[in-house]
Amino acid sequence: MNFKSVKRRKIHEDVAEQIEDQILSGGLEEGANLPSERSLMEAFNVGRPAVREALLLLQRGGFIEIASNGRPIVARPTATNVLEQLSGSARFLMSSKDGERSFQDARRLFEAAIARNAAEIATPEDIERIGAALKANREALGNAEAFERTDVEFHLAIANTGGNTVFSALHSAIAEWLSLQRKVSLRVPGVEASAYKSHEEIYNAIAVHQPETAWLAMDQHLRDIMESFQKGSQHGDV
Repeated sequence: MNFKSVKRRKIHEDVAEQIEDQILSGGLEEGANLPSERSLMEAFNVGRPAVREALLLLQRGGFIEIASNGRPIVARPTATNVLEQLSGSARFLMSSKDGERSFQDARRLFEAAIARNAAEIATPEDIERIGAALKANREALGNAEAFERTDVEFHLAIANTGGNTVFSALHSAIAEWLSLQRKVSLRVPGVEASAYKSHEEIYNAIAVHQPETAWLAMDQHLRDIMESFQKGSQHGDV
């Protein structure tokens, strides 16, 4: 068994980890200003480049935000921050046919469950909001760019039901990762109209609180989209 020698961590990673530990332990509270760059340089006995790289690492992780005056402020990481860290890996996995298919199946199962959940818990306000998104989608028929945008907004309106930020962030991430599928699928003749009809069926099931009907309608809708993507791919639209 062969092992490689252990390499020392980069200085900025150690700096970032210590600041992150202070944030997680409550030593640095949300909304508080971080010490100045010079103060951090003195505290860690490191140069300015190491401090700046550490701050960039923390910003990517959602632990700090940069205020308008340029000072870093302690923030609370969100589900969106977590998923953004996975974006590169997700795109790499989707570069293969198997990976692409796996993400399509994951989206279908996730969104079908989200539709069922929405049908169970949607309030009158939720139903009105989803209905408004459906109306915008109908008005976009015949305008490819607008239909694609309102398609995303309709699905997101369903994911937002209940206010679960993880659901919303995961939906947005998957929608971005599968943006090519949506674009190619909706270019296939007749798919816009059939997609809108499916949206109507999903909305109607949610509006009358029929979870299983909503689940089945979303599941079939996304199976149809996957099939349309295959057709579009075969015709060289990818």
